[in-house]
Amino acid sequence: MKKQTFIFSSAILILSAVVSKLIGAMFRIPLANMLGGTGMGYFSSAYGIFMAVYALSVTGLPTAVAKLVAENSALGRYSNIRKIKSSSVIFFGTMGLVFAIILASCAYPFCHFTSGIETVPSVIMIAPSIFFCCITSVYRGYYEGLRNMFPTAISQIVEGTVKLIIGLSLCMYVIQNNERFDEICRFFGNCHITAVASAAAILGISLSSAAGTLFLIIRDKLSGDGLSTEQLNFSNAATISDSSFCIIKQLLKTALPIAAGALVTNLTSLIDLFTITHSLSKSVAANPDYFISISGTDNLSLIPNFLFGSFSGLAVTVFNLVPSFSNMFGKGVLPSLSEAFAANDRKSILENTEKAILSTALIAFPAGFGISALSKNILQFLFSSKPAEAEICTSSLSVLGIAVIFLCISSTAFSIIQAAGKPELPVKIMIAGVAVKFIGNIILVPIEKLNITGAALSTLACYIVIFIPATIMMIKLTKIDYKRIFILFCKLCYSSVMCSVFASLTEKALSKAIDTSFVLFISIFIGVIIYIFSTMLLGIFTKNTLKLLIS
Repeated sequence: MKKQTFIFSSAILILSAVVSKLIGAMFRIPLANMLGGTGMGYFSSAYGIFMAVYALSVTGLPTAVAKLVAENSALGRYSNIRKIKSSSVIFFGTMGLVFAIILASCAYPFCHFTSGIETVPSVIMIAPSIFFCCITSVYRGYYEGLRNMFPTAISQIVEGTVKLIIGLSLCMYVIQNNERFDEICRFFGNCHITAVASAAAILGISLSSAAGTLFLIIRDKLSGDGLSTEQLNFSNAATISDSSFCIIKQLLKTALPIAAGALVTNLTSLIDLFTITHSLSKSVAANPDYFISISGTDNLSLIPNFLFGSFSGLAVTVFNLVPSFSNMFGKGVLPSLSEAFAANDRKSILENTEKAILSTALIAFPAGFGISALSKNILQFLFSSKPAEAEICTSSLSVLGIAVIFLCISSTAFSIIQAAGKPELPVKIMIAGVAVKFIGNIILVPIEKLNITGAALSTLACYIVIFIPATIMMIKLTKIDYKRIFILFCKLCYSSVMCSVFASLTEKALSKAIDTSFVLFISIFIGVIIYIFSTMLLGIFTKNTLKLLIS
């Protein structure tokens, strides 16, 4: 199969990410409207515990497999490529099964010391996803290394569709038939029915992971693995395959630092899980009247989880949308850059680095400023049935919008650093960011008037601290012209500020005369027009730029 170019690979992944995220939004937004702040607190708590285990066992696999496959492809070692897949499936599939069993069996102590036993059903239901995700990650990394992004794209859409249909259906069934689940509620300490509904929704996620894995296995059996007979004959004649032990050792050498980095990154979610509810409990006890007024409930024991669920279920959901798209540029550039570094092709290294950074920044800057400027309208539109939660999260999302920019560019920079053969560097950089996040939460969240906005501010500080050294190391390893990068960021920042200013002015001018949803779309449209016009005037969109992106 003909290898896909960077922009084509990224376009496939971005298109699939757009479709998957639209499906994901169709899942998360109705789910938040069904569960509310309290139910989303249980959902987010379980997800936070799960993601820590997921990061350790799964994250890094696609990157490690893709990198090793791309390097072997560049050297013509095609028989070794097939062995990478078979050895990885056996080893990491076994590892995923072990981690899934550990997570399920330890669900009670995990939840007891973090979010409460109400989260236990959700953690048990999500545990099987670890096993399926390990298998899926190997297949995705394998095809991405061959620069074939279609299997990854289609499997993501399959997962999203199954999650949407089954997850929401199960959650709705529990809510509409709550009396049938009274015994389960009593078993878990008379937990709220939304805790069981959350577990039902998460069961849909596990089933979607199984569906994605099944699709990739069937596709591999029916369509082949992308290697021709001529390639395998050439490889068998020219080279000797590595042993399975050697392959796994090479994969772990790349995957473990990335997994450690992902674990460090996911510590931000765990930090929120550990610190927000505990800090808010003290604040609520000190000034109950204020928190009753902003939450709309006089049940003081539920308010901390309500605020945490509102923050993680609404604001963080919107915050994560843009990085999920822009991260595709990092995934798209990884095979090309790995081959370029393996061949020491300086021209290709510079071109691919510039493509990835330019593509990411073109999306991240306007999206981040736009989210910040229109945070209230976005939340009111997406979560119209939960006005109290949306109002609480407005200032948090406004802060997180700016954090989007630093997160997106840092993620792409990390992919470039990993392709350069330095997977341990992102870990060291992220540790500093997580430390800032932890200290920020401890100091800011207990401040009464800030509460969950304090968590957003510490997130912003965290990603700024990560962004600076990540960008510096990327420039150092690739030897790209730092002045060009700095000027590009300045121009995009100016264009994005103009975009957000005009969008905000449009929103204020029309908000009293037109329905909220129309105001949002008109404001976004005006902002996009201003952004495009401004970038053209500043010389960002030129013939050379377009040639660079599509080459």
